[in-house]
This record gives sequence, structure tokens and C-alpha cells, in this order.
Amino acid sequence: MRHNLLFVGDIVLESQPRFSSELQALFEQSTICCGNVEAPLQGVGKAIDKTGPLLTQKSAVPAWLNDLGFNLFVMANNHIYDYGEEGMLHSMQAFAGKDVIGVGDEEQAYGLLVKTIDNIRYGFLAYGENGYGALNGERTLGHAWINHPRVNTDIMRYRQQVDVLIVQVHAGVEMVDVPIPEWRERYRELIDFGADVVIGHHPHVVQGMEKYKEKYICYSLGNFYFDGIANTATWNTGALLRLEVEDGHISNLHIDLVEKKGQTISLKQRKETEKVLDALNSKLSDETGYLAYIDAIAVAQWHKHHAHYYAKPFNGLSKYTLYSLAKHFKRIVFNRKTDYNLLWHNIAIESNFWIVKRAIQKLRGK
Repeated sequence: MRHNLLFVGDIVLESQPRFSSELQALFEQSTICCGNVEAPLQGVGKAIDKTGPLLTQKSAVPAWLNDLGFNLFVMANNHIYDYGEEGMLHSMQAFAGKDVIGVGDEEQAYGLLVKTIDNIRYGFLAYGENGYGALNGERTLGHAWINHPRVNTDIMRYRQQVDVLIVQVHAGVEMVDVPIPEWRERYRELIDFGADVVIGHHPHVVQGMEKYKEKYICYSLGNFYFDGIANTATWNTGALLRLEVEDGHISNLHIDLVEKKGQTISLKQRKETEKVLDALNSKLSDETGYLAYIDAIAVAQWHKHHAHYYAKPFNGLSKYTLYSLAKHFKRIVFNRKTDYNLLWHNIAIESNFWIVKRAIQKLRGK
């Protein structure tokens, strides 16, 4: 007995998507079609106090995704709580009759969703890195946190309840085409504890794939259809992952690149896809080159972003340009408060902490 399972990355809709005929055929051939619903629906809830953008998407999203063939929705991500408990719960309820994973109270968010198809038991879990909506002890409703102390034990227990265990994680450094070593280690741990495949998203770009103990780790599927932040070729290119399962075992994995042009999503040419994926995977397989590449990215991100992020909470300056001095003067006059949200953002969200730690180690010459 063979089943096809399909997974895509981040979804934020301000417009109604259309599929090319080839893409639509892949959805129709798949038993499970899953995407990451990256933002709550508009019109409900109050914006939370946080660092970074506050996102919403059209209230028609559940109907649009249903019409396209989606039947499983991940909500364990860093924006689903942008409009608080009310906005998150409304979004969950709007998908009534469909399966939503990774959010709710602790029992819901960390719970295993089991779907039995032709007597094969599929288990689905979804987690996100720490964030303003994470179930990390600060709230009773939110999204499952990948580094919560219960996660490893849960996965070992859930492993015994299903034939195939699929774990999705929303984590990583944004706009970087390789995972940092800490996430590679964590995703491998998930395999060690019982996951059959680990599927990542959040960086907004496609990252490579590797086999670990004969099981697959796909580090980032990138954006599938993400309106409102950017409109570049990189932002509008994502990956579509298809798992082939035969008699309860993952027999094969396929990745196709997709691109959004206007409101239409299409498959990229196979040769172009293979070229891109080969380049991404080669960065992971060359251990020495990979670490040097990550170190260079960490230092560059420190100078471009994080030095400012650490100076700003205390009304400090990381660089002395006319523009930064003007903004500094404005803060001194009109806002002398410490920005505790930004400090929390720097030290509590794993990707931010780990990339800064790496940069500082390199800058200190360690």
C-alpha cells in the first residue's frame, strides 16, 4: 500500500492563490497536504507587545486553502500569537473540521495527531522555537516549544503509538540558506528519540536536506505563499516536499522548488531545482566549509543587526552615522525606557542567542 504525503512551508495570504495544473495534480495525488499557517486571521484579538512585525491574513484563508486541497495545518510558529489568545483561538476554530497541530493549551499543542489510512497509523507533531507565543511557562495557551523539557519524552512515547512519526519544526535564522549547527544537532536528536522525518520552516528561504541514521531531515521549506513582507525572487521561492510511504515505511522523498508569480504558484524546471538543491546540500556535506560559512554569516549578522539590537534597549549606539545619531537623540528626548522586549528577543529566542554567541566567539578570536 502506497501513500503520498505533501508538505509546504510558510503561508500568509492577502490574496487568493492559484496553482498551475502540474502543482494541482501533485495535491490531488496526495493523501495528506500540509502547510504552515504563519499568521492569525484578521479582525479578532489585540496586538501583543513584542519586537518585530505583527502579522495577520485574510479571513477567507481557511476556505482558500481547503479549496486548494490542504487538509492539515501547522500553527506552531512565531506569529500565530501576534494578536493574543483571542486571535489564535479564533484562527484555530476557523479551520473547524480540519486538523490543526502545534497550538492551543498544553495538551493540544504538545499532543500527537494520529491519522489512520489503510491501517497505517501516521503521527504528526509540530513545534516552534521559543518566542512570544511559546508554551514556555509564561502562558497557558500558545504554540508547542521545541526545547520544552517534555518534548524528548513525548516523542519516545508517541513513537510506540504509530507506524510513521512526522515532526515539523518552525525554527532557524531567517534569510540564511543553511541551518546553524545547534539546530542540526537538535533535529538529529529528534530522530534519535523516534522521529521518522523532521521537516523545518521559518527561515523564509529553502535550506538543504540530509540523511541521518537513514532518516530524512529537511531543514527549511522556505515560503510557499507569503504576502506583505517582500516581493523578491528569493522570498517567492519555496520547496514542496513529498514523502512516499509504502507499507508503513518512508520509501522515498522528493523535493520540488515552487515559485510565486503574482497569485500563481508553479513548479520550477527540474534542472533548475536539482542545481539549487545540489548546491544547498553540498554546503551541509562539506563540514569544514560549512562551519567557516556559518562563522562568516554570524559575524556579518552581528555587524548588520545584532550589535544594534543589543545597543538599542539601553538607548545606546552600535555605529555613529548621522541617521543613527538622529534616532539616538530622538530616543533620549522622547523614550528613555529600557526595551525589555528587545532584550528578551535577543536572549530567549534560540536562533538569535546562538548566532550572536558564535559571532562573539569569532570576534574574540576563540
